[in-house]
Amino acid sequence: MTKATHIQKPRASDQVQNELRRLILTLELQPGLAVSEAMLMQRYGWGRTPLREAFQRLAEQSLLQMIPQHGAVITPLAVFDFIEVMDAMSMVIGSAASLACRRLTDEQFVRLDEIVMLAETAAAKNDFANLADLDYDFHCILAEATGNRYLSRYLLHLHQVATRFNYAAWQRDGGVGESIGEHRHIVNIFRQRDPAQSKIAMLEHIEGARQRVLGTMIVEE
Repeated sequence: MTKATHIQKPRASDQVQNELRRLILTLELQPGLAVSEAMLMQRYGWGRTPLREAFQRLAEQSLLQMIPQHGAVITPLAVFDFIEVMDAMSMVIGSAASLACRRLTDEQFVRLDEIVMLAETAAAKNDFANLADLDYDFHCILAEATGNRYLSRYLLHLHQVATRFNYAAWQRDGGVGESIGEHRHIVNIFRQRDPAQSKIAMLEHIEGARQRVLGTMIVEE
């Protein structure tokens, strides 16, 4: 007689957090928008307690700003915030790349190749929501490959903050530019297990992203 396998049901707060994060990252909830518990509960059918827990977690991820007595505001997309995020990423991404290139497994390389191919398909359709997910998956694998959970957590926090800026730039440009080609180049460089070249490739990718986003923000302003 086999023992039944029980799959743990996701907590309500986790479900609300994931959906609210998606709405923020894909700009369905616009930057700077004031959102109340009552409005979100009515629109999406969420409960008050899981919504409050989700608010707190997303505030810790810099996606929401909690204002006492007034509720929550979707964190605005300010050019100076983007510059600070990219500066912070540039300070750590090179060392992270040096670690990751030596520790990536064959299975992780296979997954990175799959992500790049899926991203190319999504880019051809201008499916920016799917691209944002794939972009996060790509950088998540690289972050985890560092083998340092503190560094990985910090990198992914920065990446989540930067995602909305990237998404907005894709929408304004009508495409993702050189980003996916740079991802493929990064995978090829990492396969060589060369820390110095991996560091250079990742820093060039971050600088490319910086210039693409700032270019669209300056044009818009």
